[in-house]
Order: sequence, then structure tokens, then C-alpha cells
Amino acid sequence: MKKRKIQYNEINEDNYAPLFWTKARLIIIGILILLAGFLSNLSLEDKLNRFLQSQLSSNQACPIQFEKAELGYFLPKVTLRKPLILGACFGQYNNQLALKDLKISLHSPSFYPVGIRLHVEVTSKKTKINLYPVLSLFTYNVKIDDTIIDSDFFAPMTASNHSPISGTMSIEGFFEFKAGSVVDGEIDIISKNFVLPSQNIQGFELTKINLHEFRLSAKFTDRNEITVEKLQLGTTAAPVYINLNGKVKVEQSDFMGSKLILDGKLKLSNSILTSFAFLKLFLPADNTSGSYQMKINGTLRSPGQPKLF
Repeated sequence: MKKRKIQYNEINEDNYAPLFWTKARLIIIGILILLAGFLSNLSLEDKLNRFLQSQLSSNQACPIQFEKAELGYFLPKVTLRKPLILGACFGQYNNQLALKDLKISLHSPSFYPVGIRLHVEVTSKKTKINLYPVLSLFTYNVKIDDTIIDSDFFAPMTASNHSPISGTMSIEGFFEFKAGSVVDGEIDIISKNFVLPSQNIQGFELTKINLHEFRLSAKFTDRNEITVEKLQLGTTAAPVYINLNGKVKVEQSDFMGSKLILDGKLKLSNSILTSFAFLKLFLPADNTSGSYQMKINGTLRSPGQPKLF
């Protein structure tokens, strides 16, 4: 049928037709989209939980359990609630390390090396660890920033389940890996409240010693050598003061077997020499001043008895 021509002073009849996108329809469609998104998210989280529970808990070398995994979509993120690291991870099978949360999120693209930068955040009581690993095809690195570790974090890693030190440490660093080995990196650790709690060392009872400071600054010279710029325990006003530097000859196949070549100064206060008379058994017989030169030439796993002169 031939459509009637509309005069210039007439209104098109289509303008009076019902609108499809009415307010009611928009509300209903919005609710359906929201419901579909919720259901798909629930299903995805459920699948992720089953997968991670299976993969992490069945890893015999380092089994990890957790309460549940949650997904975030604005800057994609996975959060593990109340993860529990079992003692097999650090060779203490009767212990376990309980964390509050472990979050892994997309941080930003990386241009050197070309890849994806992630943010890994670990929290546990006073401990907060921030790692920024970059995943690349040929190499990967990790930056440590804004990280505070409380000494209680180390307790499950000892046979006694008690940390041999007390205090908090601020850590910053960077490491680059190739073929599973560290090829470059540096680390700085500082503590302003470093304490040696009361403990038994090789049959000798030690009371609490407040050293105040701990500092470690080291960097890779190359993949086989680390330069230790400073290893400091205590201050000149503390009961014990140690200030060392030197090198670590890296054993790639067994890092804890790496060779220590450190030397520097040891200073013991009169109160320490008086309170711990047994220390004189390890001091040079012809030097009772409390000030000594120290050398350490063991391994990371077993530094051995320092040489004093």
C-alpha cells in the first residue's frame, strides 16, 4: 500500500508509537544482566576454588591450604583467605605458618623486560610483604618494596617454633632470574628494634640482649658472587656491636652452601664480658679489651665459629 505523504505541518504517526526502551524494561534488563553476572562470577569462583585447593594442597614439596579464594575484576585480582603454609615448605614438618591474606593482582605492563607486572601482597599479624614480579618470556624479576616482616614470621621455620630474634625489619630489594638462577639483584634490610631473646645456644643460657639495630646491604657482583657492603648487629653503644663486610661465593646448585668470606669488627661491652663469663672461652687469651677483629669463612648453612684476634 502506498504510504501517505506527510505534509510539512503534520507530525509523523510513528512518534506516537510505544517506545521499546521504556523505564520498566530498562530496569528488568538491568536486573537480568546483574543476576547473570553474579551467577557467572559465583560459578567461576567455585571452579577456581576447586582447582587451587587441588593444586596447592597436593604439592608435596610445599603444601598450602586456604579457607577460600575470591575474585576481583577491577584490576583482576585473586585473594586467598587465611592461607596456611605447612611445615614441609621449610623442613619443619610439625609446624605451620598461618597468614591472614595472600593477594595476587595485575599491576601494570612492564617494558624492561617486556612482560606483565603483578603485585603479590602477603599479610600476617604485623608482617606485610609487597612483591612485584614481572613475568616475561626469557627472564623474570621481582621487586621487594614497602615490606615489613615481624620476627614471629620466622618462628615456624625453626625446630623450636620460636624465633631466635625479636623485632621488625624493613626490606627493599630487587632480583633478576634466568634459567632458575639469580643473575642480578640487591637487598637492604634495616631493623631499629632488634633484640636477641633469652635462649640456649650450644648449651649456654643467654639472657635477653637489646642490640637496637640490624642492617644488611648486599648486591650481586655477578651471578657467582655477592658483595656484602654492610652486615651490622648492634650499635657502638649496645652490649654487642658487629660490623662486617666481604663477599659470598654463590653455589648455584645449593645456595645455602655458598661460601662466606666476611671480616670486620666485634666489640663486647664490659657488662657482657662480666655477665657471660663463658664467652672468654672463645676469645683470644691475650686480648681482654672487648674489641676484636672477626673473620667468618663458613657457609650460609653453617657459618662456623668466627675467628677472633
